[in-house]
Amino acid sequence: MSEGAMNMPDLPSTSWAVLGILSFESDLSGYDVKRWADQSLAFFYWAPSQSQIYTELRRLERLELATSRVEQTHVAKSRRVYRITAQGQAAIRAWADELEPDPMVLKNSHILRVWAAHNGDMGRLCDELRAYRDAAIEKAAAASAHARGAGRDSAWRFSGIALEWSERFYRDEATRIDWLVDRLRSER
Repeated sequence: MSEGAMNMPDLPSTSWAVLGILSFESDLSGYDVKRWADQSLAFFYWAPSQSQIYTELRRLERLELATSRVEQTHVAKSRRVYRITAQGQAAIRAWADELEPDPMVLKNSHILRVWAAHNGDMGRLCDELRAYRDAAIEKAAAASAHARGAGRDSAWRFSGIALEWSERFYRDEATRIDWLVDRLRSER
C-alpha cells in the first residue's frame, strides 16, 4: 500500500462518492452533486440524500479534500460551489487504486418476502414482483439513456460503462423476476 493510501482519512462511502463526483473537475453546488448522483450513482450504488451531500461536502472541505466559494448567480442570489483540491485528487486516486472495496451486501426485500411467502397471499406477492420487474425495466431504460449521455463526453466514458453495466443488471433482474414468478406459480 502506498504512503498516500496509509495517510488517507477513514471516510464513509458517501464521502468517496461525493469526492468522485467532484473529481470531474467542475465547480458544483450541492444541488449539482445530487443531480449527478441521481443520474449515475443511483443506478449501481445509491443516490445520497441532499442533506447527506451537504454533510459530505462540509466534511471534505474540513479535511481539505475540497474547497468552496460563493458564486453570485443573480443580483440577489448566490450559491456555494465546491471543487476538488490536489489533496482530494490524490485521495480519490489512492481510493480507486489501492483500497479494498467494501464487501457487496445483497439486501432485497422482495426476496425476503418470497422467503416468508408461506405467511402471505401468493397472488399479491406475484403482483408486487411483477411491479418490481416493470420498475427494473424502466430503470434499465433510464440507465441506458444516461449511458448514452455520458458517452458524449470523454471524461465520463467510465461512468458510461458503469451505467451500461447497470442497464444489463436491471434487464437481468427483470428476467430473474419473470423466472421467480413462474417458479412461485408452479408451487401453488
